Amino acid sequence: MSYKVKLYNLRRVLFPRPCLLCRRGACIHSVPVCKDCIEDLRAVLKEPCRFCGLPAAECICTHNKDVRFLLWYELPVTRKLIAMLKYNAKRERVEFLADRLAALCTGHYDGVTYVPRRPKEKRLYGYDHARLLAEAVAKRLNVPLICTLECHGHIQQKFLSASQREKSMLGRYNAIPEAVLAYPRLLLMDDVCTTGATLRACSSLLREAGAKAVSCAVLAKVQTHYKP
Repeated sequence: MSYKVKLYNLRRVLFPRPCLLCRRGACIHSVPVCKDCIEDLRAVLKEPCRFCGLPAAECICTHNKDVRFLLWYELPVTRKLIAMLKYNAKRERVEFLADRLAALCTGHYDGVTYVPRRPKEKRLYGYDHARLLAEAVAKRLNVPLICTLECHGHIQQKFLSASQREKSMLGRYNAIPEAVLAYPRLLLMDDVCTTGATLRACSSLLREAGAKAVSCAVLAKVQTHYKP
């Protein structure tokens, strides 16, 4: 065991990381949650689809096949994870989520790209959480992170209806053709898929700019209210 590894392990013993969920207990080894919260996390990862009965990562419903995802968004623990990523993205949180999401992305990609954050939010929080997640996933897939989209929208979407979300996509994003042409098979990433409007709009822009294939992956997806 190298000196650096020993020093790292000693640091973790003396200064354990706080639990990702409750922020009180110490983390369990490489998992960023404490022993009291580990079962909650396992339950969220195993939460079944209301139609096919499989966990989110294995869901086979027709309306979920266009995007790979790890969690169901409606669950309180999932919302807490997403909020932490958006507003307080610590490295271990991003790495933990990226490990599991990258395992679902088994296709062949030339690069990983992402849906950029609203300029106002990026200035407010100082980072783009989708970029951080995409960068970590790209590293695990051994492909480059590519900036292919620009965001010009200023309307916060979480309070909009499905039809309003579709309308808000007009002019909200634009693709960067030179970046797309250099990497024609892309994995497009975002944090949450609610109605799918953002992913559809961005995928369409990327294809119009020259992408041959665009696959989508998000951390969490809202369960639909109709049968496949």
